[in-house]
Amino acid sequence: MDERQNASACQPSSDPTTSATTARNLPDEDRRRLLTAMGGVGVTVLAGCLGDGESDAASYTVVFLDQDGRTEVEISEDEKLLYPALDADVEIPYACEVVRCGQCTGKYDGNANEVVTHDGNQFLDEDQIEAGWLLTCVAYPRGNFELEIAHPDEE
Repeated sequence: MDERQNASACQPSSDPTTSATTARNLPDEDRRRLLTAMGGVGVTVLAGCLGDGESDAASYTVVFLDQDGRTEVEISEDEKLLYPALDADVEIPYACEVVRCGQCTGKYDGNANEVVTHDGNQFLDEDQIEAGWLLTCVAYPRGNFELEIAHPDEE
């Protein structure tokens, strides 16, 4: 598909069942599930409609420390930490899809408010966040930092 065809394919359709632009407006995790479920050709078509990959958002390097060592992941300030880390094969336990909050925690050496913004945290209290704990599924980076994959109950 050339640029002209791609541009027209990504325009809103009067038929909501064929509108590719709605995928662009989905949250990251829903968009990933949709692309995975569609498979093959559908992924190719929708992937072209998800934007040009360029963003005005700043990106930060988050170093994930787990049992396998350290993995550096570039994460945009408008992306949650969890999904780019999973894409980079970081072993983070999570159960968000089955409504078990609190599995995807990590520990920063300092006040987590210094390096992330939580949006939707319902598991950690403010004292835990100030002690360095964060939820990767609702945390957006605000700087470069290292994060140990751990759980508060393990301390």
